[in-house]
Amino acid sequence: MRLRDVGIDRMMVRKNIGQSSLLFSFLAVALFAFGWVRVWVVKLLDMGQFQTIIEQFRDYEKFAPVSFDALFTYTGRVGMTFDEPIVILCTVIWCVARGSDVVSGELGRGTLEMLLSQPISRTRFLLSHAVVSTAGLMALCLLLWGGMTVGIETTTLTETVPPPSIRVPFLGFELPLTNDEPTQISFPMSERVAPETYTSAVFQLFVFGFFLLGMSSCFSSFDRYRWRTIGAVMTVYVIQLVMFGLGKAAESLAWLQSWSFFNCYKPQKMTTLVRDGDLWSPWSFSTPVGEGMFPPMFYPGLLLVIGSVFYIIAVVRFQQRDLPAPL
Repeated sequence: MRLRDVGIDRMMVRKNIGQSSLLFSFLAVALFAFGWVRVWVVKLLDMGQFQTIIEQFRDYEKFAPVSFDALFTYTGRVGMTFDEPIVILCTVIWCVARGSDVVSGELGRGTLEMLLSQPISRTRFLLSHAVVSTAGLMALCLLLWGGMTVGIETTTLTETVPPPSIRVPFLGFELPLTNDEPTQISFPMSERVAPETYTSAVFQLFVFGFFLLGMSSCFSSFDRYRWRTIGAVMTVYVIQLVMFGLGKAAESLAWLQSWSFFNCYKPQKMTTLVRDGDLWSPWSFSTPVGEGMFPPMFYPGLLLVIGSVFYIIAVVRFQQRDLPAPL
């Protein structure tokens, strides 16, 4: 690989933007709207009632991405947006669609040979794809965050405040001090939830997508059929998801979690580190007590490194392979 070949090609960038603009538009609208609506839905359940319901499922807390105590705060409940299936699905669609199109997609359409006949190296060709796909992924993550921010700034919360009471020792019940009815108070959600709290979660979603982009591009560089590339990526994705679920379900299989890339996607965990006493920042390079042996930034950093390695493998493989004749 020659140094002058490392870079991007403007013609290829414009072509890739044009090809991906429709998919990006649909996903952008979906993520922005979902982020906004998801925050608004948080206010529909009274905090006290929500806590009572969740307490009934304590035995299943191990399957949740965070402890139930974190869900009893508005910050934790809004932060669950990053673990919603719709958010993950939109991210996967963009990454797999764009990554699988790099080589096998162009081969399948019979356009790769024509494109490489232009004065452009294979490295510049692949990196131009990567730049457009990565920039689009970043924009989608920011649009989700933007929708959440709009939701936080425009949503008004209502809480029911019970009359003053005193707890009777040894008997376990509370005795009201007045005959007043419970009162309701309203306040903007921005008083309880700060949008900047979720910057680390946005970064987590981005590196999770970048990992999938790198893996899809790597698989694409080895194959000539896009449908096989998508099938291979989704097979790995499902296997890793099953491993992660089994690791959570059974203690004897807990070791499976460490072999699943889903174990590195912890946006909610990083959000709750900000909430607990403001002692630990999700951007910290030290490890909070009781949070394991690795600092918060270790996991997204690992996904970022592995995704970059996948891209390097894709470049090397694409440089070395012989291209089949178009069908």
